[in-house]
Amino acid sequence: MFDALYLSPHFDDAVLSCGGYIHQRLGRGDRVVVVTVCAALPPNDLSPFAQSLHERWSRLGEFDRAQEDRDALKRLGAEWIHLNYHDCIYRRAEDRWLYDSEESLWGVVSPLELHWVDALAKVFNDVASLKPNAEVWCPFAIGDHVDHKLVKLAANAWRKKSKWRFRSYADYPYAESVSGGIEIPLRDSDRQAKIESVRCYSSQFSTFWQSDAEMVDRVSQWTERAFE
Repeated sequence: MFDALYLSPHFDDAVLSCGGYIHQRLGRGDRVVVVTVCAALPPNDLSPFAQSLHERWSRLGEFDRAQEDRDALKRLGAEWIHLNYHDCIYRRAEDRWLYDSEESLWGVVSPLELHWVDALAKVFNDVASLKPNAEVWCPFAIGDHVDHKLVKLAANAWRKKSKWRFRSYADYPYAESVSGGIEIPLRDSDRQAKIESVRCYSSQFSTFWQSDAEMVDRVSQWTERAFE
């Protein structure tokens, strides 16, 4: 059974946002699992927007985001569960792409997807194997990414029917310019372990940073934060 469960909308969110604290918990003997929601394999049919993202992610060769995540979590020592839901860039309904541009990723969740909330809450409860005093961590949805908002809504629905302590994490890198929350003290070893894990997400580097040096500098300076 686990001492902590982290809900991660995408493969890199939990490590980017909480990797240092996850490493700290593991160092004191806790058992930690990261549940990645949007972990289904990409479909064969892609929107032009999704195709453009694939082209950027594959600039260093073929990419496998699930394997990147497994490698990152192995470095930390955490366990993982990958759920079979598609990233928003792959989702469609009523014969149209629901999120087919950069702008569409931020803000309003399509009403056609609100049935996800209760369904995901049930899945979270089904996959959880938690100790009585365990913590569940979910995104605070800083930045308003639609997948982060859906996971937050589902976590809140699950919270109403469960007995565990729920906390939210500040979503990195969107929270870099947003204040608030409780700072989590980290050791240098926690920060270094996080940096090594972040390096595993090679396909995503160009989304957030211009170089490895920039990544190290920004990740080192950012303080992980929690919301009750």
